[in-house]
Amino acid sequence: MSAAFDADVTQRFLVCVGPRCDAEGGGRALHATLADALARRFPEALASCRLSLQTRDCLRVCTREQIVRLEPSGEVFSNPCVEELLRAVASECGDDPAC
Repeated sequence: MSAAFDADVTQRFLVCVGPRCDAEGGGRALHATLADALARRFPEALASCRLSLQTRDCLRVCTREQIVRLEPSGEVFSNPCVEELLRAVASECGDDPAC
């Protein structure tokens, strides 16, 4: 993929908040932290819906840790740090906040 997102492609983070991933609030805490980091680093992409962050009740890849899936690639991150997730977006769109 090029340094900018294709017009028809939306990069979407799905954060699992199912009973195992969010047993102690970890999934929702990760969602809140990631939302803040994405808003600072990619504000225009979020505003234009080229990048989104959502929760799902269960992603069916249980590890008892926080799980995030990046779509459309399908890449799954288990117990990721926020910087790792930001690097995944940056690898697709560079440092362009508009992606």
